[in-house]
Amino acid sequence: MKTASKKAFFVVAVLVLAFAIAMVLARLGPAQSVPMEGKTAEEVYKNVQVLKGIPADQIIPAMQFMSASLGVECEHCHVEHAFDKDDKKPKQTARKMMQMMFAINKDNFKGHREVTCYSCHHGAADPVGTPLVADAETPPEPRGAMNPEAAKPAAMPPADQIVDKYVQALGGAEALGKISSRVEKGNLTGFGDRQFPIEVYAKAPDKRRSVMHMPNGESSTAYDGR
Repeated sequence: MKTASKKAFFVVAVLVLAFAIAMVLARLGPAQSVPMEGKTAEEVYKNVQVLKGIPADQIIPAMQFMSASLGVECEHCHVEHAFDKDDKKPKQTARKMMQMMFAINKDNFKGHREVTCYSCHHGAADPVGTPLVADAETPPEPRGAMNPEAAKPAAMPPADQIVDKYVQALGGAEALGKISSRVEKGNLTGFGDRQFPIEVYAKAPDKRRSVMHMPNGESSTAYDGR
């Protein structure tokens, strides 16, 4: 695939990912239409048990951090459209994990936030407990060796072919290659008719910033390429 095609596809992918994350976070808005300034999490949100006492406007950034650390969406732990319910086991587990994290930092790092969800998860819901260790004498058996049929990948078109068709549908590589930045604006809707204005700024090849305008100020996330 041509370099211009790769660059254009990356820009589009970053924008799509930014909006996907923002849509998830918007659904974490306050359960009631009340101002958050000066209020604690439990005064604004329902059924807060572990994060009591923190400012209400830090709940969404905290949820965003945990979502990114585990590589999951809100519904992994929460019941859709009923975030205060405790019906899902991962939500109970998340509370225990947060308590464990707080205890580790308190007992070992004088309360400083040295250990976080990402320290173990690294973007995966199930963290790897054992590292992969190379053994030159006994190489691991190829995956699917016991069952050759299971090792056969599903018949799918090449990735380059899929991307090339997508680029052509957007006007072609030459046209997209001239685009170096984009600005998109819109509104996110969650919890009934609550709306949050949002802007997404992207610059090729790998810079992106999204800004949500919350009732108590802006919630911004950015990626500078590193």
